[in-house]
Amino acid sequence: MPMTRRLLLLSGLGSLLNAGAILAVDRWRQASSVAERDPVEATAAAEVIIRGFQYLPSEVTLKRGGKVTFTNLDSTPHTATPVEGAQFQGTGRLSRNESKAVVFEVAGIQDYFCEIHPSMVGRIVVVD
Repeated sequence: MPMTRRLLLLSGLGSLLNAGAILAVDRWRQASSVAERDPVEATAAAEVIIRGFQYLPSEVTLKRGGKVTFTNLDSTPHTATPVEGAQFQGTGRLSRNESKAVVFEVAGIQDYFCEIHPSMVGRIVVVD
């Protein structure tokens, strides 16, 4: 393999490893920030409205055991589906004006998305 190709390959590999390290540090910071949040700011119940292909609000801080009611106000169906590693039961498909309450029993960052429209994302931060 010519020297130029080897250098390009090693450079690309270094960039890939660097990106992985940055993502790992970011994930660690996110997990650490959960412990630093003031539980007084957390609520026992919240509502997330789905409108304009967005979750509103996109982030909720909730006490452990609290529930979030997801309500779809769009004319198209949506879901609130846990990402891999999140620990809650999703809403399933919600048609226009349908709601579903979801209980969050596990502390930590619980990210979710719409299975039908994967660019839609939200987060529930569950604190003790």
